[in-house]
Amino acid sequence: MQPLHRIAAWLNIRPDEIRPGLLLFASAFCILAFVVLSRSLREAFYLASFDVRTLPYMTTTVAALAIPTVMQFIYLLSRYSAGVVLNRLLPIVAVGITLLGLFVRHSEVAIVLFYLWTALGVLLITSGFWLVTADYFVLREAKRLFGFIGAGGALGAVVAGTSLPWLSGRFSSDRLVLGLLLFLFLSWICHRSLPTKDRSPADYSRSGSSSSAKFRESVALIWQKPYLRVIAGIVMVATVASTILDYQFKEFVQASLLTRAQLTSFFGLFYGWIGVIAFVLQLTITSRFLAFAGVAVSLSLLPLVLLLGSSLLLVLPGLLVATMVRGADRSLRTSIHIAVIEFCYVPLSSSLRRKTKTFIDAIVDTLSEGLGAVMILLWVTLAGLPSRWLSFFVGVLSVVFLYLNRLMGKQYFLSLGEQLKRGKEATAELVAKAKLGDGRLVTMSLNFTHLDIAEQLKAHGVDMERLRAEQEPTTIVIENPPVQEVIAILHGNDMAAIVRLLESYTDWEPEHIPCLVRFLTRDALYPRVRAILENLGDMVVTPLTEQLINEEADFVIRRRIPAIFAKIGGAEVDDALLDALHARRFEIRYRAAIALVRRRRDNRPLSQRDWHQLVYEALRAEVNRGRPVWELQRLLDADESDDLLHDRVGLRGEISLEHTFRLLTLVLDPDLVRAAFHGIILDEKKLKSFSLEYLEHVLPHDIRTRLWPFIGDISDHRQRKSRRPINEVVADLIKTGASLFGSEQAEEALRRVLEKERKSSAK
Repeated sequence: MQPLHRIAAWLNIRPDEIRPGLLLFASAFCILAFVVLSRSLREAFYLASFDVRTLPYMTTTVAALAIPTVMQFIYLLSRYSAGVVLNRLLPIVAVGITLLGLFVRHSEVAIVLFYLWTALGVLLITSGFWLVTADYFVLREAKRLFGFIGAGGALGAVVAGTSLPWLSGRFSSDRLVLGLLLFLFLSWICHRSLPTKDRSPADYSRSGSSSSAKFRESVALIWQKPYLRVIAGIVMVATVASTILDYQFKEFVQASLLTRAQLTSFFGLFYGWIGVIAFVLQLTITSRFLAFAGVAVSLSLLPLVLLLGSSLLLVLPGLLVATMVRGADRSLRTSIHIAVIEFCYVPLSSSLRRKTKTFIDAIVDTLSEGLGAVMILLWVTLAGLPSRWLSFFVGVLSVVFLYLNRLMGKQYFLSLGEQLKRGKEATAELVAKAKLGDGRLVTMSLNFTHLDIAEQLKAHGVDMERLRAEQEPTTIVIENPPVQEVIAILHGNDMAAIVRLLESYTDWEPEHIPCLVRFLTRDALYPRVRAILENLGDMVVTPLTEQLINEEADFVIRRRIPAIFAKIGGAEVDDALLDALHARRFEIRYRAAIALVRRRRDNRPLSQRDWHQLVYEALRAEVNRGRPVWELQRLLDADESDDLLHDRVGLRGEISLEHTFRLLTLVLDPDLVRAAFHGIILDEKKLKSFSLEYLEHVLPHDIRTRLWPFIGDISDHRQRKSRRPINEVVADLIKTGASLFGSEQAEEALRRVLEKERKSSAK
């Protein structure tokens, strides 16, 4: 394996994600380097010429100018893809910086304009970058890759920040403006190198709607959707708290450092070290922590730090403490927090994301920064109160922040459900598009082995037909039939008389039931006998239950009883079906699950036992079976339709997967589980991503761990690690009724086939 692929495997990056991932990593590097350098330069220029107490005026001005700027940006996003808009924006920002950079040495007006231009440019460029990134990856990919891509930005901050002290000692600050142009150019190259995305005509508007109309639409969408309102609220409180903390930090800095060179060097070193910490967090922790802890907990790290830091500043005000608290705030904001917030936009449709994300990123964020500046202005400049006590407001905002994060966790889960329901509505269309000439479906490749075990066993001399023939059930023979005439006819050999009796006789008694049950093995008589037994109702519950739970009873009879139990009986029938979920033969378990689903759909009496726990135990038993067991499980009877399955695709292991998801519908939201099932088996990448994300949230950890090797987006290393020892798999195959392998020859051949497959996949 090449070094690049080894690193990608360690970072959990798939081969087809390496190129776009590296390009976006490099672009994030350039953009964050631009952000750090532009912020350091504009703050150095400004604080060297103006008093720090005027800084809130600049922040307020940026907020005011952001509104018309973002209005135009949203309008462009409604007409063009995010990639096109960003590729046009980068040169425009570069031209403005070039012109203003010529005059910052001699003109205070140019310094002010440079501050405003770079601040607005940063807002639009960073928002545009994450829009492009979100369009490239579906939810599960984003969950794995946003930490890595964000690490590129953190590394850019490291390089730009740590090089500033050295550069500022050798070049004047206005000469460093050339570095901004270099980073913008390199980022533009990265985005131009990305594969072109197909643009859907429905996603973009060619109407004459004005930018103000698009802007009002964005505001309305955010207000109407609770999910977006919570995101906006989190951005607001985080930005206000950070703005107040930033002012306190800069006040201490200006009191200690006097010259422009000292300020440039300090800010560069500060942002550089913040970048180092953020880079380590992004590369090693962010994606893993998000996958482990979820959205709400990951977002809660920042407010906890703000709460602790604000309390510390109240007690021990000073440059060292302010630097530490602001450093912790910045490192978490630019690593875990920003990655999680950007990830929260991915469940949205591309159109909705373009209409709302930039508004939140720029307007909400900038207005929040302006609100923080107004609070500082009223408290410090007008009231003349010590800035130290602003930490009290930071603490209050942190508590609100934590509450909003809790809401975010709930809203995120609800948004997954909405996306799955939309996916369910589109399932019929996907099925129609995926149909082949033979009626099968084209599906995604599930994580099953490519090996056809039955064919390989034939190659090793195992007579599969003979083995299956040996497993065909024998007919139950009643040695002492009743003497009544009806029983005599049922037990006789006159098939015509038996058919006439079944069609016309209605006065069935308990003594007739054993003979009727015997005919469940006859395909021609089964439909009529089933109808008779269903009409008899409670009379047949006890004898059929005894047959169903008896592992030595006739297999054909046992596998046809659940369909009868789906329509009759009370809690005792539910108990029998729950027990049948642990039967040795797969088809009995499979049909018992269908019967339980139908009983719940028809509101029939439920078991008085803890049936949720019993279903979860059955689920654990199913997912703990090896991959070969899953692949070889078959149905001998004709399929019974139910609302989980539209059409079977003929993929090995699919019946086992279907059974597992049917069990899940018994204990989870049935509609969402059905949508998730279709998302797994249909060739629709985005729907599968939502399906896996939903399942990751609702499945118990042990079930998810065992199920993921079959359906999940896991690495080859985890696939190999999840494999059971071959001897266990062989024993399970022999024990289960799915494999039909009972001879020593079959057992040894099976072991050789599995061993060969393991060695082949390990190469």
